[in-house]
Amino acid sequence: MYGWVILGDAATKRVNGQEIVITAGRSGDLGAAIRAWEDNEHHRMVYELGNLGRLVNDALDRLRQAGDT
Repeated sequence: MYGWVILGDAATKRVNGQEIVITAGRSGDLGAAIRAWEDNEHHRMVYELGNLGRLVNDALDRLRQAGDT
């Protein structure tokens, strides 16, 4: 929960130039809400990095194939 500014039942954080606001919601557990957002963000980043890795590998394979001909 590093970098969050907690204001009552809400927390804010700037990520990639965008202000993120998390509220405690119905559960009233702000810590759980922050952890859930961070988990979702982590999974999104892993997914996007995997896609980027596949694009780079495909591009490198095409370069290698072009050099073989």
